[in-house]
Amino acid sequence: MCLIITGASAKIRSTLLDTHSLISDIYTSNPDGIGIMYATTKGLKVVKVLPKSLADATQFITKLPNDDRELAIHFRWTTHGHTDLTNCHPYDVIPGYVAMMHNGILHTGNDADKSKSDTWHFIRDYLASPVAEHPALVHNDKFRDMVAEFIGDNRFVFMDGDGKMSHVNYDQGIEHDGLWFSNTYAWRPSRLIPSYQYSTKYSKRYYNSMYDDYKYDNTYGGYKSIPADSWKDEDDVYEIKPRKLSAHDPAWDEEDYEFDDEIEERTLDPMDMLEALMTADVDAITVALEEHPEQSVNLMCNVLTCEPTKWVSINQMSILEHSLYQSFLAGDMEALLDSVDSGLQGNVADVACYYLNWTYKFDKTDKQVLPALI
Repeated sequence: MCLIITGASAKIRSTLLDTHSLISDIYTSNPDGIGIMYATTKGLKVVKVLPKSLADATQFITKLPNDDRELAIHFRWTTHGHTDLTNCHPYDVIPGYVAMMHNGILHTGNDADKSKSDTWHFIRDYLASPVAEHPALVHNDKFRDMVAEFIGDNRFVFMDGDGKMSHVNYDQGIEHDGLWFSNTYAWRPSRLIPSYQYSTKYSKRYYNSMYDDYKYDNTYGGYKSIPADSWKDEDDVYEIKPRKLSAHDPAWDEEDYEFDDEIEERTLDPMDMLEALMTADVDAITVALEEHPEQSVNLMCNVLTCEPTKWVSINQMSILEHSLYQSFLAGDMEALLDSVDSGLQGNVADVACYYLNWTYKFDKTDKQVLPALI
C-alpha cells in the first residue's frame, strides 16, 4: 500500500538513517521502488530507483540533500501495474513542473492498461488536463477538497517547480517531529514513536478497514485468512497459535504474536525464539543475540532449522547479508557468533527474520512451514 514521507530533506534523511531498523521496516514492506521529489534552482527534481536490497535502499537515502529544502519520498508496494520505473512514484502531472505521489488504492483502477498503475491512469484521466491549464489548482484548497471527496481513503502529495508542496487528505496521515507520514500501516510507528501503541509493521496485507472493499485475499494476491486454532506440543506444556498467517495477511494481528518481554531475564525458550522468527520480530531477535548470543545461535543452528524463502533472490542481497544467509543454511555457529561478537546482531537478526523460513529441527515427519517476512 506504499508510504509517503514529507518534510525537510535533512530531517527525513537523518530520521531514516538514525532510527534503528526504520528503513528495514519500510523497505521490507514496500520493496517495489523508491522515488523522491524536491526543488532545485533549475526546477523540480525527480529521482526514481528500484533497489534490489536493503543496502541499496539505504545507500539511496544517504544521497538525499542534507539541507532544509522540502522533500517528499515514496516507498512503493505494487498493487496495480508492472513493477518498473514508469510506475514508480512520483508521476509527472505537468512534465518538469508538477509531480504527484499517491498512497492507497483508487477505485478508478487500471482496466485500460494493466501494465500501468491506478495512479498513472488517474493522472491521465482526471488531473493532467485541468492542472496543465491551471497549475496552481494543486495548491487550491477547494480543488483539493473536491479531489479528496472523490478519492476517499487515499493520499496525494503534489509539488511544483518552486518547491511548493500540497497534500490531499493530509489528516489521514500522522505527524511526528516535523515530518508527515501518509499512513501507520506500511511501517512500525513504534520504531520512531515509542509511545505509539498500535504499530502495524508489515502492512502489505495487514488488515485495515479502509481496504475491506478491495478483498486483498483474492484481488491482490494476499494470503487467505485461516483460523489460528490453539495447539500444544508433544508434552502439552505450551499453548500458542500456530502461524498459519503470513505477517502480510489482512487478518494479521501483531499483538497476537508478541515476543515475551522477559526473554532477556531468563534462559531462552526455543518456543519463544521460533515465535519471534516466524513473526519477523527483528527487535526481539536482536535483543536475544545481544543478551544471550551463544544460546540464541545454538537454538537457531541446533534446535531449529531454516530453509530459503522462495521469494528472496540471492542477487538482491548485500555481500554481508549473503554471507550470513549462507552461514545460517550451513548451521555455521562459529561464523554466526563471530558476526554477533563483531556487533552485527541487527544484521544477523534481519537475515534470520527476512530471508529464511523456520521450524523445529526434530519435527521432520510433519513439518509445518512457518514463513518469516515475505
